[in-house]
Amino acid sequence: RNNKISFGEYALQSQECGWITSRQIEATRRTITRSIKRGGKLWITIFPDKPVTARAAESRMGSGKGAVDYWVAVIKPGTI
Repeated sequence: RNNKISFGEYALQSQECGWITSRQIEATRRTITRSIKRGGKLWITIFPDKPVTARAAESRMGSGKGAVDYWVAVIKPGTI
């Protein structure tokens, strides 16, 4: 699943598992778009749908879960 090229001729493939943040996806999109210079199309097949929460550094224990800090896409090895 998600290990074959669905659109186009070239792709980036993950070598190990991890999280990719929405900021990383956007930075990659900008860089690739700038380098192809309207010479092709770009499809992004991953979507950051997992919220990551964070709390203030010196907050006391209790009082619930922290606010959403950023969003990530969970990827597995071989994901294109």
